[in-house]
Amino acid sequence: MSYRRRRSIINLLKSRRSIRIFKPVPLPSEIVKLLVEAGLRAPTFFQMYSFIWVKSSEKREKLAELCSGEIVRNASIILLACGDLRRLSKMLEMLEHRHVLSSDKHPVETIMSIFDTALAVENIIIAAESLGLGSVILDCPLLYAPIIAQLFQLPKGVVPFALICIGVKGESPPLRPRLSLNIILHEDTYRDPTTEELKDFISNLDKHMEYENYVKKYTGKDGKYIEYIKAKTELTKETEKENEVLIKYLRENLFRI
Repeated sequence: MSYRRRRSIINLLKSRRSIRIFKPVPLPSEIVKLLVEAGLRAPTFFQMYSFIWVKSSEKREKLAELCSGEIVRNASIILLACGDLRRLSKMLEMLEHRHVLSSDKHPVETIMSIFDTALAVENIIIAAESLGLGSVILDCPLLYAPIIAQLFQLPKGVVPFALICIGVKGESPPLRPRLSLNIILHEDTYRDPTTEELKDFISNLDKHMEYENYVKKYTGKDGKYIEYIKAKTELTKETEKENEVLIKYLRENLFRI
């Protein structure tokens, strides 16, 4: 591979942004298979993931009711990314030994399944970007895991993590702020960011999102971006109850730490 080609891949990675407005244009099935094949080549451990291609208009509409409606309705391709300890457990049982997933706790496999799935998802998203398609990841499947599991008849050991929405770009949003390299990259030891560094980032992020009119554009509501984030991350009694339900669900489905 030439240096120029390597640079073009890096530029693609650095210029990629989430797309939340799609043109409702159908894409051929071959595209889906091509994208998931790219996902399969991710550097994973035991490929502890599965993807469900949402083709049913009825299921898509039910997802739209739970998630960001118009994003789901207009995306050309919807993939439900799932952590899959069920398949690994079956394979290990075939080896006829006392394997780690038979234990009440298996933190390595649990975390690695999440890591495996994320790596495959990233490959799919970058492959879509290389084809000129837009994409966004939605976290609603994990937030509504028991409901999503029932909707897609997920067996024990298969947990819905995220929706990958892919389609023809209906917007061209600007690159959004990211934490600076000197905050993310550490040399030899970990360095806590200073309060000033974090304040500066939050302030710049809020100014950028206000300039982009992010909250109004994607939620239809008025408000500042920081208040929007606070509302999404606020710990309430309702959130605590939802977390208890999710923890119970995860444990029942082999995802244990």
